[in-house]
Amino acid sequence: MKHRHHWQDWVFGVIGLWLIVSPWILGMTGAATWSMMALGALVVILGAIGLLQTEAQDWTDYAVAVVALLIIAAPWMVGFTAVAVASWNAVVCGIVLAVAALWSHLMPHEGGHA
Repeated sequence: MKHRHHWQDWVFGVIGLWLIVSPWILGMTGAATWSMMALGALVVILGAIGLLQTEAQDWTDYAVAVVALLIIAAPWMVGFTAVAVASWNAVVCGIVLAVAALWSHLMPHEGGHA
C-alpha cells in the first residue's frame, strides 16, 4: 500500500489549524470567528484525508481549492472587512491554499496534469 504524501497535504493541515486559532490571536468575534474555525476545520479534514489516501485522488485537492475561494471571500460574505488584519489573513491563507491545492496539477514533474 503506497500513500501519496504530497507536501500540499501538510500545508493544508498547518494553514487549517492556523485558521482555527487565528480568530483569538487576531481579535475576531462573532460570525467571523465561526466561519474561520469551520473553514479551517474543513481544510484540516481534507488535508488528513489526503495524507491517508492510498492512491492519487484529485478530489481532495480540488475540494481544498474550492474551500480556499470561500476563505478568500469570507471577509466580504461574513462582513469582517473592517478588521484589516483578519481580512488579509483570510485572503493570504486562501491564496496559499489555492496555489498549493492546484500545484500538483500545474507541475507536470510531480505527476500533474499540465
